Amino acid sequence: MLLSRVVGFVGSLTLTAIAFWIFFFPGALGLSTQANVWIVCILALMQCSVQSIFFLNVLSERGTRWHLIIFASTLSIIAIIVVGSIWIMQHLNDNMMH
Repeated sequence: MLLSRVVGFVGSLTLTAIAFWIFFFPGALGLSTQANVWIVCILALMQCSVQSIFFLNVLSERGTRWHLIIFASTLSIIAIIVVGSIWIMQHLNDNMMH
């Protein structure tokens, strides 16, 4: 149990440090700004996975699977809100910038 927490903590710190490094030194990888944004988004998804597996114990729970179903539905609602917000902002930007 303690080893799992330490691995999760080190993984979280590593992913956070990489995201900060990309933010503070955007030209270090030689990629475009859009590529850096996508990399940071992927790192954020990886961070959510690490937090869920090592700290929330989503996969190792021995009880009912209702917790996993509720967790999955919560993630889908959050994804719908985030994607919908981005779509709305992009649509407004396209319509307002003539």
